[in-house]
Amino acid sequence: MNPFLLRCLWLTILISGSLSVASWAQQPTASVYQVKVVTKSAHRIRGILSEVTDSYLFLGNEKRSREGRIPLIDIRKVVIRRRSKKNAIISGAIIGGLATGFLATQSLQKNQASSPVTYGLTLTFAAASGAAAGLVVGSALGNLTSRVIRPADRNNPELSLFRQLEPFSWRYQQDLINRLPQKEN
Repeated sequence: MNPFLLRCLWLTILISGSLSVASWAQQPTASVYQVKVVTKSAHRIRGILSEVTDSYLFLGNEKRSREGRIPLIDIRKVVIRRRSKKNAIISGAIIGGLATGFLATQSLQKNQASSPVTYGLTLTFAAASGAAAGLVVGSALGNLTSRVIRPADRNNPELSLFRQLEPFSWRYQQDLINRLPQKEN
């Protein structure tokens, strides 16, 4: 097998292994989603998706106020965006650092460095600059990821919105996490 293809295979395995959720070995946490709700009367309401019931969408901790409680029947569409870009930033930095480090290693094999110290410094600075570039790209891509949810069923729009929005609500995610078996330290 070609040594270059073998290195590419190992790099792919390393990147996919480092990005898998199971390898992070962290306690699961609920994702927080920022939403923009557009009503049928063209009002736009922003907030954090707290809970969805069969008839209302609740934003933030404002369950008792009228601003935080929106009837599902009045919603035209909901734009959902993850509040934290941490996963995109970390993934971008890892991929950028590994890819640039790999390319620097390939380049340094063709053009030998004058000393081992120069080799190490070149490789380190290349990987660090690749990680920084990947961090910026991951942050930019994290801003672009949003999802638009509209009622799919015209006959029963409340049920349709409820089923689509419920997995994104903070309450639903907390209920799922609380059902998981707890780790003992």
